[in-house]
Amino acid sequence: MADKKPLWQEIQKFSGRKWYLAFILLVLGLLGLVLPVIPGILLIGIAVFLIKPEWYEKIKKRFNPG
Repeated sequence: MADKKPLWQEIQKFSGRKWYLAFILLVLGLLGLVLPVIPGILLIGIAVFLIKPEWYEKIKKRFNPG
C-alpha cells in the first residue's frame, strides 16, 4: 500500500496546478481577443474565477436575487 501524502501537501500541489491552469487560460484568452476562433472573454473569465473564486459568489448573488 502506497503512503499517502499529508493533506497540506496535496492542497499545495493542487494550488500550484490551479495557478498554472489559470495562467494558460489567461494567455489563451488574450489570444482569443485577437483571433476570432478562440472565445477570449470566456477563457479570461474562467481564469479570473480560478484566481479569485470569491468574485464568483459576488456575481452569482448579483444576478440571482432570491
